[in-house]
Amino acid sequence: MTGDNYSCAQAVSYMQRLNALFRPVERYADAVSPKIHGIVAVVSFATFVGVIALGFVPVTRQIETSGYSTSDLQDETTRPEVDTILQALEPVMDSVMLLSILDYIFILAGFFLFFSLHSIALNTLENHARLVLIPKIGMILTFSSRLLDSLENLWVILIYTNPEEYATILISLMNTSETMKWTLVRIEYPTLGLAIVLALLIRFTSFFDGYSERL
Repeated sequence: MTGDNYSCAQAVSYMQRLNALFRPVERYADAVSPKIHGIVAVVSFATFVGVIALGFVPVTRQIETSGYSTSDLQDETTRPEVDTILQALEPVMDSVMLLSILDYIFILAGFFLFFSLHSIALNTLENHARLVLIPKIGMILTFSSRLLDSLENLWVILIYTNPEEYATILISLMNTSETMKWTLVRIEYPTLGLAIVLALLIRFTSFFDGYSERL
């Protein structure tokens, strides 16, 4: 009996931690109506695409006239390699800094786009206890990946702005943030796709009718 009580206590503790983790994203989803989330998603998507087409593409082309790109720098792991690229990028450093600013706009646009789409899916799936976990998990993944992307961008800026005396540890921080970010992104995008597909199935079909309690 003691063992059963302990197992129950563990289960309750686990659920409490899970609820605490998801509470912020639930509040975000409930803060405004699905219609408003839809408007935010459209504006965010337009910004997302606009930054790529009108910002990243021309600015990256300008940077690549140096023979390197910012991605080349982020892939390097040693100070001599990073210093070589920094020297090559010096004539186009204004474009490099502009790209960092655009990257933050891109991060914010992606954050609101994904959070809004997940919020719409969450509202659609709210009567399906298990399926609704997918957009909630997706929002946590989005927050984490965008945070890592922001940190990666910060480490890069700190290197760019002090090319002679930057702390070598910034290279490791940059590499680690990038690796962790892409690991999450590889899960984040399929999770969003799955949440949207499930929401569409429930909204426009009877595929899950009668399974609300089990799903």
